[in-house]
Amino acid sequence: MADQIRQTTFEDIRSRIVGAGVYPFRPREIVNPRLPYAHSFVYIKRGKGIVTIDGIEYRAKQHDLFYFEPGIVHSYAADNEDPMVHASVYVDLLWNTSPKLKGDTGLNEHRFEKYDPKLSAARIEFIAQSQPPVQWPPAVQTSIPAHADWLEAFLSVIRHFDSNDFSTAILLRSLFETFMVGFVRFLAHPFEPTDPRIRRTIAWMQSHTTEDFQPEVWANTFHISEAYLYELFRKETGDSPHQYFMSCRLEQAKTELRETNLSVTDIADKLGFSSVHYFSRQFSKHLNESPNQYRKRVRMPIP
Repeated sequence: MADQIRQTTFEDIRSRIVGAGVYPFRPREIVNPRLPYAHSFVYIKRGKGIVTIDGIEYRAKQHDLFYFEPGIVHSYAADNEDPMVHASVYVDLLWNTSPKLKGDTGLNEHRFEKYDPKLSAARIEFIAQSQPPVQWPPAVQTSIPAHADWLEAFLSVIRHFDSNDFSTAILLRSLFETFMVGFVRFLAHPFEPTDPRIRRTIAWMQSHTTEDFQPEVWANTFHISEAYLYELFRKETGDSPHQYFMSCRLEQAKTELRETNLSVTDIADKLGFSSVHYFSRQFSKHLNESPNQYRKRVRMPIP
């Protein structure tokens, strides 16, 4: 019912949080159909239930994230034995497209005839060719990895929402947009390995970029053949172990280029590349610019 649609780029999002809180449902509790005035993000902290969106039922479970655009009809029904606990954030993604203020108790309208589109935040549509290359709006239901660090920023919005000091609006925006970046990156690359052996291998890769990856050692650790390790890894990630480890090293190289004064040669040596020329070729191949070009672009000049 909300017919405002604004085209924008992801980097132009300016979030203003108008509501946030945690709601523990009672067994079999029902919330009747309603229309939201803001973009609504609802995370299932625990429990189960049914979420109905535009007449379609979705089985909600722990770690699911639901997203409703302004004006989208939705309702809830909690499980009898294990009722849902919702963590919700309501936001105007472009700051001032809705007159609704922080703490407004009328962020959802149950009486459809009373719903006023003029009070609704604008829906958004990312401009073609803009980054990130993610379709928006996303699916209404997304299963979120339990350990996703960006989810903590979402929950922190709720923890800090009741603060009223001079910095609260900026803090809430910062936290929410940290969540948004993580969420959109996850939508672009929804990778969560299911095999604990691959999760363990990846965790090592991400924290040992200065060491050599030896697939035969890992295969022996898991009591499998090296060929089967490669098969498992490619099935879970789409890459070979060496390709994935290369991407981890290049991410660390970006950090070194941004945050240290080490020369490109020293960075290549630190990260175990056979030569600075090989490092530069790999960096340019994956990132479409040389290490020196990257460093020059991301470093702000010292005044």
